[in-house]
Amino acid sequence: MSDYLFKVFGAVRIVQEVSRPTSPGLPKNDECTTIVDMAKQQAPISINRKMSKRKHGRKNSFYVLKQLRKLNKLKQLQQYTHSSSLVQIYSNSKSQKSLCLWPLPTITRYTILFSFIISTLNFLGLFDFTCSSPSFVIHRLELTNLFISPFLCLPSLQNIILFSWNVLILCLFEESLTHMVGGTRRLVQILACIVFSVCTIRQAIGYIFSKSTGWAVPSLFFSDSLHECNQGLAPFLFALVVVQSLNIQDKYIFMYGSNSKFTIRKVTLQIMMCLVNYTVKSILWWSLTGLLTGFIAMIIIQTLLAHDKNWASEELYEKDDAVPVEIIMGRYRPLPLWRTLQAAVKKGLLVVFATLPILLICNGYYTQERLVDSVSLNQLSYDRYLFTFVIMTAPRRGNPSFLSRTLDSYVKNWPENPESGSLYDRIHTLVYTHFTTHLEYDKAKAMFENTTRGRRYLKWIREEGNTLNQRSHVSKALSLAADNFQSTYIALVEDDFPVCGTKEWRKIESVIYAANIKSPHHCGVFVGTGGSGLFLKPKIAKLASGLLLKYPNLPPDIIIQQCLLGNLYECRECTQTLVTSKTLLMYHIGYNTSTSVDRSYKKNDFQCGWRHPFNGDPNVITL
Repeated sequence: MSDYLFKVFGAVRIVQEVSRPTSPGLPKNDECTTIVDMAKQQAPISINRKMSKRKHGRKNSFYVLKQLRKLNKLKQLQQYTHSSSLVQIYSNSKSQKSLCLWPLPTITRYTILFSFIISTLNFLGLFDFTCSSPSFVIHRLELTNLFISPFLCLPSLQNIILFSWNVLILCLFEESLTHMVGGTRRLVQILACIVFSVCTIRQAIGYIFSKSTGWAVPSLFFSDSLHECNQGLAPFLFALVVVQSLNIQDKYIFMYGSNSKFTIRKVTLQIMMCLVNYTVKSILWWSLTGLLTGFIAMIIIQTLLAHDKNWASEELYEKDDAVPVEIIMGRYRPLPLWRTLQAAVKKGLLVVFATLPILLICNGYYTQERLVDSVSLNQLSYDRYLFTFVIMTAPRRGNPSFLSRTLDSYVKNWPENPESGSLYDRIHTLVYTHFTTHLEYDKAKAMFENTTRGRRYLKWIREEGNTLNQRSHVSKALSLAADNFQSTYIALVEDDFPVCGTKEWRKIESVIYAANIKSPHHCGVFVGTGGSGLFLKPKIAKLASGLLLKYPNLPPDIIIQQCLLGNLYECRECTQTLVTSKTLLMYHIGYNTSTSVDRSYKKNDFQCGWRHPFNGDPNVITL
C-alpha cells in the first residue's frame, strides 16, 4: 500500500494555465473579429502595406459582413500557404506551464523579508505594533500601525502557520497574475495601490457604518465595523481573488499516476485558501473591503489594458512578406470598451457574490449572540445584593408618568417570588427623591405598593425639601446606597430612562458578566447615556459622591463619566477599564421635560439601538 501511494503521489505534477495580458493587442476569440476585405481579394501581393494600413476599415462593411457569413472559416484558413504565421496570430491566449514556486517569486521574497524584519523588531520591543482597527485610526491617528500591521507576525504557532499560509497564497497569485498584467513591475504597482486602497476604504466603511449610522440610521449600525482588527495579508488576498476573475477560466491541473489528472479553477482554489483565515476569527469587514477594492481594481486594470494601442494589425505589418494578402487587407476590430468592461464586471460580480454568502455564514458563527444565564451571573460575587438600583426622581412640568413607566420596565423582567439566594433575590431598587411635594412619586408609590413585584423589589426614600439641586440630589443618593447596602454594583438611573425590553435587560446582564470576565478590575459598566445606566462599584460610587461637590463647574453626569474614564486625578485607577455596551439598552422618554434648564433634546434622541456614545473610543472596552 505504501509503495502504491509513493508511486501515485511521488509523481504528482502541477500545471497551471497562464493567460496573456488581457489586452486587445493580441486577438482573442471573445475580444476581436477578423474582417477580410472581400472587395480587395484580387489585389496584387506587392501592394504598399503602409498605404493599406491607412485605409478606412469599414468601407463596404455591410457587403463584407454579408459575404463573410457565407465563408467557412476553417476552410479559408487552410488555403493559406504560410500557416505558421497564422497560428502565431490566432493561437489561443492561454498557455500551460509547470507550477514552480522555488525559487520564490520576487514580491513574495521581499514580503517575507520585510515581515521578518518588522516582526523581529516588534518581538525585541523596539516597536509596539499590533493589529489595526478603524477605532484606533479615527481616534488616535495610528497610521503607521495601520500600514505596518498587515506584515506583522506575532510569535505564536497559530500566527506563524496562518502567516505562512497567506504567503503561500500570495506566491500563487504572483505566479498567476504577473504574466496576465504584463510583468512584475506592473504587479508591484497594482499591489501597492490595493494595499493603500484597502486600508483607506476600511476606515471610511468603519466610520460610515458606526459613527454616521449609529445615531442617524440605527438599523444600519454595525459595531464590529469599527472594532474589527485586520489579520495580516488576508484583506489584500481577497482583493486579488477578484482581480483573478479577469481570467476566470484559468485552471490548475494536478497530474498524478500514469494518466490521471484533477482540474480546478484558480479562482475556486484561491477562495477556498483565503477562507482558512476565518478559522481564527471573523474578518468580515476587512474581507468585504478587500472584495470591494479588488472589484474596483479589476475594472481599472481592464480599462487600462483595453486602451493599449498595440493593435494586432500593427503586429501583422511587422511580419515578413509571406503573410497572406487577405489578412493584410483586413482589419482586426477589438470589441468596444463598454463590452469589454461588461464582460469583466460580470466575472467580477460572479466571484464577489459567490464569496459573500460564505463570508456571512462564517461571520454569523463568531458573532451569534450569547446571553448569560442567571445562575452564572449570580456567582460573580457573594455580597448581599448584586445590584442596588438608585432611581432618582424630581417633579417635572405637567407631572408626566415617567417614573411609573421606568419602574415598570424593570420590575416586569424580575420574577414575583424569586428563590432565596438566587440572582433576583439579590436585586432591589431605591426610589429616591428630596422633594416634599412630588405628585408622580406619590402616584407611583401607591400603584406599586399594591403589586407583588413592587413590594418585593422597591424601597421608597423621600427627604424633605423643595430645592432643585441635581448635584446634591445625586451625591446624597450615591452616598446613601454605598454606606447602607452591601452591593456589588450600584446602578444609577434617572426616572425617564426605562430599559428597552426583556431582551435588552438580558443584554445588560450579559455585558456585566462579560465585564467581570474580560476586565475584572473595571470600575464600572455603562449601558445608557448621561447619568443613567451607570453601574458603579461601591468604592467608585462613594468617590463620585464626593467629586460631585468638589467640581461645581462640571455637570454631575459628566463628572461621573470622566471618573469612570480615569480622566480625573482621583479616579486614575479607572483608566482604560470602563466597559460599555455596543448600543443603548435604555431610552430617553423625557426629552421635553428635562430637569436641567440648560439642556434640550429632540424626540428621537437617545433611543433603543443607538450606538453608545463611547462606542469606538479605544480607551473604552465595548462588549
